Amino acid sequence: MCNDENTSNDQPDWDSLRSSLELGQRLTGSVALVPRPGAVGIVIDLGLPVQGFVDVLLLPFDVGRWPIEGTVTDFLIWWMDPKKAQIRLVPAKAMYRREDFDTWCLSNAPAGNPKLLAEFDFES
Repeated sequence: MCNDENTSNDQPDWDSLRSSLELGQRLTGSVALVPRPGAVGIVIDLGLPVQGFVDVLLLPFDVGRWPIEGTVTDFLIWWMDPKKAQIRLVPAKAMYRREDFDTWCLSNAPAGNPKLLAEFDFES
């Protein structure tokens, strides 16, 4: 499900899907692609018409701690682009997040609002 054929670029379909999702919502997905470890993030197959993506900035500094292709784990919706069919995710498990995540997200939280993170159900 992680090829371009299964990625919706149709705005009405994306608007409909996006309206059924919310920031902080937990989704289970499988790591579908790790294109350039340490340089870009990872692509997640969520079983939806739109792929998920975890930005390199949210992943551990040590690429040896990144989830590998085929890893099934939980993610939280970090951000959704209102114009492009794109679901940005953050790993729910601390082992797959950057080491200074708690401090880093004070100035890099979704929508620029660290208070939003109180609604996120992170795992330690």
